[in-house]
Amino acid sequence: MKTLIFCAGAPNPDLSILQHINPDLLIGVDGGAARLVQHGYTPDWAIGDFDSAPPPPQAKNTLKLQPEKDDTDLEYALLHILQNHQPEKIKQIIILGAIGGGRLDHLLCNIWLAHQPRFAPWLDKIHLIEQGNSVKFYRAGTHLLQPENSKKYLSFIGLTPIKQLTLQGVKYPLTNQDYAYPMALISNEFSDSQAQFSFESGTICVLQTHD
Repeated sequence: MKTLIFCAGAPNPDLSILQHINPDLLIGVDGGAARLVQHGYTPDWAIGDFDSAPPPPQAKNTLKLQPEKDDTDLEYALLHILQNHQPEKIKQIIILGAIGGGRLDHLLCNIWLAHQPRFAPWLDKIHLIEQGNSVKFYRAGTHLLQPENSKKYLSFIGLTPIKQLTLQGVKYPLTNQDYAYPMALISNEFSDSQAQFSFESGTICVLQTHD
């Protein structure tokens, strides 16, 4: 099972996870490639138009993109790498520096990856991580959640209308609730060692956060 880590071009991506995970592929996206090298890591790939920093010569492979393109550097990097890996052979896709870079348009674009059919086969593998914030995407079904270290709050953000949402093992439980619009149920908390949630249709973004 493969672990892929993409480090996007945010100013200060949280690289602490690299101390605990040895990925099968480490990809630096635009300025993220240089930041990996600055912290002593060698990217297997450096991909981007490199408008914020030149591609580091230490990268094993480099793909330089044109600045004028339809996809963001991260979207292009995901497409370039994932087309060579079957979803069932990938354990997780960790993306660093994609939700804390300061630009709201980039943040929304990265959350909206969940709506793109071309990424749908890998959606449940994607984990966006930044200092104090963790984001995963879920489709209809029953799911278990484990609390992440130091993250107090648990939020459920509907990216679509949601049917029959049930939350258990949390401070504010819910039973078979329908939402005809994308909703934001924020600042819940774990009340047990794990939480369970289920829903019949839609897509939900689950965040674990701390102040």
